[in-house]
Amino acid sequence: MNDYNPNDFVNPMQVRSPYSGETARPVISQYDQGGNTYEQAIFTDPVTGHIIKKGITSIKSKETGETLVDWQTVHAAASNTTQSRS
Repeated sequence: MNDYNPNDFVNPMQVRSPYSGETARPVISQYDQGGNTYEQAIFTDPVTGHIIKKGITSIKSKETGETLVDWQTVHAAASNTTQSRS
């Protein structure tokens, strides 16, 4: 399993706001940190302006542009856990 916390990653699709019930679409932004480019999604309520959630959608190498990890691979790795029977 990888070293990424699945709680830090979000699926960048529209969601229903818990505040007003309206559809909230993500605003995608990027920032550079530690030699990588992080793409994040921020969901805000269109009526109240409250932040619903935000998180990383992908991490890319700044030098090569290659995607190092994205929300799908992190969530898939987190759900593929096995339990040992004693």
